[in-house]
Amino acid sequence: MEDTKIGSKEAIALLVTIAFNHIIMNITKSIIDTTETASLINILYIGIISIIFTSIICYFLNKFPTLDLIDISEYLGGKLLKWIIGLLFVGYFIFFAAILLNMFSSCLEIIYFQLVKTIYIVGLFVIAAVVACTIRHNAIYRTNLIIFPLIIISTLFIFIADYRYLEFEKMYPILGNGFFTTFVAGLSNMFAFQGLAYIYFMPPKLKEPNKLKKVAITSIVLSCLFLLISVAIILFMFNGFVETDELLPLYSAVKYIEFGSFFQKLDSTFVLIWILAFVSYLSIALKFSSNILKKLTNIENESIFTYLLGIALFFLAIWQKNYAVSIFLADTVYKYAFFTLVIGISLLVLFSATIKQKIRKWFK
Repeated sequence: MEDTKIGSKEAIALLVTIAFNHIIMNITKSIIDTTETASLINILYIGIISIIFTSIICYFLNKFPTLDLIDISEYLGGKLLKWIIGLLFVGYFIFFAAILLNMFSSCLEIIYFQLVKTIYIVGLFVIAAVVACTIRHNAIYRTNLIIFPLIIISTLFIFIADYRYLEFEKMYPILGNGFFTTFVAGLSNMFAFQGLAYIYFMPPKLKEPNKLKKVAITSIVLSCLFLLISVAIILFMFNGFVETDELLPLYSAVKYIEFGSFFQKLDSTFVLIWILAFVSYLSIALKFSSNILKKLTNIENESIFTYLLGIALFFLAIWQKNYAVSIFLADTVYKYAFFTLVIGISLLVLFSATIKQKIRKWFK
């Protein structure tokens, strides 16, 4: 498969799509459960923190133009560190993509396909993602750019169409359970910005690597807006989260949309858009993971890794016994893994590599 460079718009759409798929799953519920009526302020807060963190990431990455975290890890600690970081991120991308795959497939089974077992729905998603990854010229990025406007329009449409059901007084008390919950404990909600994990691998893919910071920050801002709108819909429409069925939170809001007797039950249209967006997300996770393994092994045929990772994705998704297990993994394990690997270890590698680079320059 050819490793075609991607433009800034494609990169922004890619990063926002990753965040969007987490938003339509369980992140809105997790944020509201943590910060309650202070959720909107908390989102603005973690959005600002994420922008600052993204700027720091881009600052360090710009010290190594056209190199990604794998290349920088090799520069810092040789092949051993390169393999450790590479395998950690492959495991991170695939394992948690499998969690979301199980959750989304379970939701589709309960809502629309009661007579179809989850395993078959999971299989169809995996096949679609693998096929998308094997198409030449990185078609998944261009296809995602087409799907991206649908994501924007559908989210805004839900907010506008359900406007009459929104009770804005539900945002009080503004600080919810207090300052500590909103700004300290609520900092854990930063894991909503999952696009951060993929920024580390963007420089070699961009046609214009010098625009990395612009791409990254724009994607964080857009992701924050999507998250803000989505949480506002749930927070203002329902009593906390009691009245929703906890299956695709936004789906509960979509069911209220109707325009006279002609436009009713539009939920299937929105679910179709979400399915397309989710296939795009799975394709991106497989593509990035395959690229990492290709770089680790120096094997040119990337398709081999795509097929193997597709198989791993399938079995990891069906391994989860029920929806409750997936929720626990997404809300707890995923969160700790994000802060450990994406925030902690990765930033430490970039910082250490930058120090090593400066020391070498001093002694030249």
